[in-house]
Amino acid sequence: MNKPKIDKKTLKYGTASVILAVVFIALIFVANLVVTTLTDKYNLFVDLTEEQLYEISEASEELLKDMGDGEIKFIFLTPLDELDANEYSKSIKTLALEYEEKYDNISIEYLDMLKNPGTVAKYRQSYDISSTTVIVESDKRHVAFDMSECFVYNQDSNGNYTYYAFNAEYRFTSAIIRVMRDTMPKALFTSNHLETIPQQFKSLLLDAGFEVELIDLAQSEIPEDAELIIVNAPRTDFTGIESETEGVSEVTKLSRYLENGGNAMLFVSPDTPELKNLDELCASWGIKVNHGLAVVDNRNSVASIDSFALITRYVESDRLSAFHKSLSSAENPQKTISYYTAPITLLPVTNVSQGVDTILASYATSYIPMNDTENYAEGTVPLLVAGYMDRFDSERSETVTNYFVVGGSTWFTSDTFLGTYQNTYGNAELIKSVISEMTDETMILNVGYKVYNDTTLTIDNATSQKWLMALIFALPALVLITALGVFLKRRHL
Repeated sequence: MNKPKIDKKTLKYGTASVILAVVFIALIFVANLVVTTLTDKYNLFVDLTEEQLYEISEASEELLKDMGDGEIKFIFLTPLDELDANEYSKSIKTLALEYEEKYDNISIEYLDMLKNPGTVAKYRQSYDISSTTVIVESDKRHVAFDMSECFVYNQDSNGNYTYYAFNAEYRFTSAIIRVMRDTMPKALFTSNHLETIPQQFKSLLLDAGFEVELIDLAQSEIPEDAELIIVNAPRTDFTGIESETEGVSEVTKLSRYLENGGNAMLFVSPDTPELKNLDELCASWGIKVNHGLAVVDNRNSVASIDSFALITRYVESDRLSAFHKSLSSAENPQKTISYYTAPITLLPVTNVSQGVDTILASYATSYIPMNDTENYAEGTVPLLVAGYMDRFDSERSETVTNYFVVGGSTWFTSDTFLGTYQNTYGNAELIKSVISEMTDETMILNVGYKVYNDTTLTIDNATSQKWLMALIFALPALVLITALGVFLKRRHL
């Protein structure tokens, strides 16, 4: 039997098909290598998530536009390539790379604290350092946070935690602001009157670059550089005129501080006892807290909580509208909640340089029950107010204003509404806006966390590996099989 002869023309075309397939496979490998190298070096990354999780928002850009050109380092204590092994740490690294790419003065480094523990010794003086710590440092100072702080999580009834939002942009932007400030303004929480200090309230101040300290006014003088004094949920009164023989009283110190241009905030509740000296201080600023009463609204309240959870109304005024402008001017304003709130009455002031007005009020559907059958009052009620005083500053050659803000709810500044419900309600944003207007200090406004959406396009490590295998092996294999089929077909032509 004669052996079939292979036509030279068929062999020529078939060989060309095989060579073409081999060249194509080689090009795929080279392209993959080049793209991987460029991606690692230049952060060639496209954010396909609906919430733009890895994009730096316009709010952050506005806050950082005047940060200067001093060098800033993002320091990771886990090898950068190992951060890709976990989807959460990878997302933090991805956002860090975005900052590095956008700002010429930001760079990313890795410190091996196991091989060289001395490199992190200075950071251990202020923070608990671990492999999940991220350090942001300038030549002025440094701050550190744990990677877990870049996420917001829920806890189920079994104690299991689930991340539901990404908060790394807020962490990085606030850290940059803190390390680049020339000076650190001081915020003081009063103590020794059974006050509480909500952790989230403290964190808002720390994130904005404030130094936060406690002060016992019975023992200490108010520092000249104090920008803000906060009295939160006092249960016992401050000393007044009756104690002046033993030294300057606490109320006198507070009063002089305010009269000399200081700013203060006081938060009470319906069950705050009558505090004679503090009440007199409030009255001198045109403010009266109605103790023992609570505002109720069956219509404009949060149904999932109760009718004491008042949905507040942003009050427009010539002097105080700026306090809530970041919220009230939005197309769909975020609701601010005042829970279990004592009504406040505005009193007349006789000093021509002083005034008082409302920041937040209840709706006209609210009322104040005195007992089961009788109401103390009905209709709109002030819930958060501010007394203000104008004075001429000779050093600045201009008139400046300082404020005494009083709120009828201690829940307003609680961890529940500043933390747990941070993205649901506007309490945290309002508190930051108020403090920013009072002190002229930069607060982190409009940089909230981004809630994960299960319907968004997210690619985890496992999926990316599958796509990579498809690109490297499946597609070239398909081309090779096709080429082989062409070769065999042409062979029999």
